[in-house]
Amino acid sequence: MIKCFKAEEAKIRKISDSYSVANLLTVENSEKLSVAVSEAVEHNETTQTSSDRAYYILEWELVINDELKAKKWDLIFIPGNREYNFKWTFKAVLINSPAFKKEEEKIKNLKK
Repeated sequence: MIKCFKAEEAKIRKISDSYSVANLLTVENSEKLSVAVSEAVEHNETTQTSSDRAYYILEWELVINDELKAKKWDLIFIPGNREYNFKWTFKAVLINSPAFKKEEEKIKNLKK
């Protein structure tokens, strides 16, 4: 079935005071793919998920492992099961394949 997922119907998941995710396409709708918009303000986190993950930067800048810097219109790809640190102030489309499952995410370090 073809479906439009409206921004105003997104499920908001607040990770911390500095990071939130607006889930649009979720595992409930597709096992193969999930899509969200993530937004962070001076955020710093080390995480890992089993899914391949891509961040498509809409605004500001995202830094991965203190070495990869992505700015507006850049894309960062992270293979599944790879621990990485991400930080900075950014707004990005977040894509996971297969679809993101909260129970498979491991947050090791969360700092503001």
